[in-house]
Amino acid sequence: MLNVLFVNSGILGHGVVAELLEDAAARLPDMTATHVNLSHDLTVRDRVVRRLLCARLAPAAGWAANVDLARWRRQMHAGLLAARRIAAAEQRQRFDLLHFHTQATAYASLRRMNRVPAIVSIDATERQASDEMTSGLARATYGANVRHDGLVFRAASAVTATSQWAARDLAATYPDCAAKVRVMPYPARLDGFDPAWLTGRADRAPDEPVRFLFMGGDFPRKGGPLLIRAWRDAGFGGRAVLDLVTDWPLDAESLPDGIHVVRDVKPYTARWFDLWRRADVFVMPTRREAFGMVFQEAAIAGVPAIGTAINAIPELIDDGVTGLLVRPEHGRDLIGAMRACVESADLRLRMGAAARHRMLAMASPDRYAAALHDLIEDLVHTHAPQPV
Repeated sequence: MLNVLFVNSGILGHGVVAELLEDAAARLPDMTATHVNLSHDLTVRDRVVRRLLCARLAPAAGWAANVDLARWRRQMHAGLLAARRIAAAEQRQRFDLLHFHTQATAYASLRRMNRVPAIVSIDATERQASDEMTSGLARATYGANVRHDGLVFRAASAVTATSQWAARDLAATYPDCAAKVRVMPYPARLDGFDPAWLTGRADRAPDEPVRFLFMGGDFPRKGGPLLIRAWRDAGFGGRAVLDLVTDWPLDAESLPDGIHVVRDVKPYTARWFDLWRRADVFVMPTRREAFGMVFQEAAIAGVPAIGTAINAIPELIDDGVTGLLVRPEHGRDLIGAMRACVESADLRLRMGAAARHRMLAMASPDRYAAALHDLIEDLVHTHAPQPV
């Protein structure tokens, strides 16, 4: 019986990833999994250290963003906290393999990774993250992160990337690590998504408004303002409605007709699933997205998606087959994609069914668990200490 320790930062969307990995680990035969979520069980000391180490001393955006190296300090904090939690867990038992998600959680465990085989799971490299910065100075501040990524990838026994997009950049930035990379998209959660929803959509009256769905906490980052402008310019009248699921402060009274703001919705609750059941099209013209698990969720719900042709999103949306891709910050593209969905029920239903079929194969939890099991077995039995 192999003992595997899974470490996850647990912040934002990675909290969902932690749950997905727990489910995957439960499917691993002949293995016992221990899980460390760095967002849970924080002591007063942990919180004080986090406040001191992660304090922002420079603007969060603009030409001087991150000149205080806030991102590296935050990631180093995650690594240090993870190292303490791992050391505590090792007092209770010996682990045959460590699994880190994402690379920051391994920043302070390089020597440990030399002794114990380790998998590092990533959705993007820090070099890719630096592309989001708007000035050369701000991008240059990511140098420490990029260098530390390299140390982690070289110490790792294997790196699993959620997308070809991330894997290609890792191989290009760190050619000596290219052979370690395997592409393993996140497994999708299937429970709660009823395949009968496809039939329900097909049975809707032809004169029923087409229901678009947007979900995004960081409204500007997810393309919310662009979506509102495009909706206003499209002038759908009573032919379509849009549910904006966000807690971002919006003035509902100033929004165009047909838009409804839906607040306080928690993922994987009955209310959340009902929004997917009622939806005809998911739309999120995001400006920045490493992977976009919400596009996986749309596909499993049998809902075609309109998304931006950036980063890993084209790997999740097969343009014209399972959804529609639009250029970033391109209102006319967005209007055209939404209009195509409003005007053709056949297009919506065909893409929705294709999306579910494709994602069930691409992100099967059993398939993911089997691939992870084989990788762990291989690494444990072939591991040799690596120079640090």
